Amino acid sequence: MFDIKDVLEKHRDYPLEVTIETTGRCNAACIFCPHHELERKNDYMPDAMFARIIDQLKEIPKTHYFYMSPFKVNEPLMDKQIFKRIEMINEQLPNAYIRLFSNFHMATDEHIKRIGLIKNLSDIDISLNSLDKEEYKTLMGLDLDKTKQSIYRLLEYARKLGLEMLVPRIVFSRVSQAPGSDNAYYMAFYEEFRDYLYFAEPRVIPRQEWIDFIPSETPLKQNQPCSRWADLNICCNGVVALCCMDGRGTYPWGNIMESPALEIFNQPKYRRLRTELPNKSEITPCKYCSQ
Repeated sequence: MFDIKDVLEKHRDYPLEVTIETTGRCNAACIFCPHHELERKNDYMPDAMFARIIDQLKEIPKTHYFYMSPFKVNEPLMDKQIFKRIEMINEQLPNAYIRLFSNFHMATDEHIKRIGLIKNLSDIDISLNSLDKEEYKTLMGLDLDKTKQSIYRLLEYARKLGLEMLVPRIVFSRVSQAPGSDNAYYMAFYEEFRDYLYFAEPRVIPRQEWIDFIPSETPLKQNQPCSRWADLNICCNGVVALCCMDGRGTYPWGNIMESPALEIFNQPKYRRLRTELPNKSEITPCKYCSQ
């Protein structure tokens, strides 16, 4: 059973997950995403900054396993160097498990082949959201037929390569819209990808509001800590955001170009969340978070 306090206690000194947004760009226009409002939406993380982060993370003991997620509020495949950067993670951080998240609309055969070469690949999450062409266009601003072509190439390549033996499931996620349409998504997925269900899985996740885009007048009843206090979220401009739900980096812990990554992670006010384990209701802005 997942216990948030156990997670936070285990990751007092070193993170559970490190998110690195290597580019601010995204090809989608999802109605539930603040990307179009971000000042950094056209920024690119310089190679030197990325290398600096990886070098600093080498201080994490090799016995401490953690996740590396090369994305935040962006589409990672828009970074032309994304696989070169993942190779750097594999080479220098062998105790890091790689997580991929993409809408997969622009995936090429070369992208798919490079995915198959990733070491320590933990999971692949494709933001699909709908298999109804019109709904997909409304939700994401993309063409479903093109995305499906890329998905089928991935699934066939994964089956041929035996990738399903390395990655238990490839998840196709949908941000919840309404019970009826969510159920329709499940049914459409099972029909569309029925030949791949032994390693392809649909998932509907609750819609949660970005903490720096919601009014802060109504605190929610938060009676437990947050597992995201064990993460380190680095935006492409170097800002270390409060968490994955701090889209703009409105509540920064620091900047990676001013302080080392693990120093930011272990600063007293951040570390206190993992040692004293307060309820989210006691912390601003966490008390307004819908996660």
